[in-house]
Amino acid sequence: MGLIIKEIGILGSKNKFKRLKALFDTGATRNYISNHFSDNESVDDIGIIEYKGKDFVIFPDGFEKMGSIISFKLLKVENIPLENPEFFLLDMKMYDVIIGALLMQEMGIILNPYIKEISFCKY
Repeated sequence: MGLIIKEIGILGSKNKFKRLKALFDTGATRNYISNHFSDNESVDDIGIIEYKGKDFVIFPDGFEKMGSIISFKLLKVENIPLENPEFFLLDMKMYDVIIGALLMQEMGIILNPYIKEISFCKY
């Protein structure tokens, strides 16, 4: 089985549509976005629409880290839109975005790790 990494798009308050590589991770409940992207741009370049507070995230190794919960205008996965997606803002090194199980469930995303593809049951 392999990792499923796909390009997604995020539209922020600055009306800039940013394409980012995202890991689709059924082991993650939340969605995560890195403060700084692999192309040296940042969340500030997109513009968040709402700051929803702070919370802790607990990693599989037990490490806890405080982060901010933010939202954007729009998320597009394979041209399927979702308005006001929430992300937990962290400095991540490996991925720009991690899409978690709850968002995949909300959008009807089905993962096929054998061929490293996604499909949708709702659309």
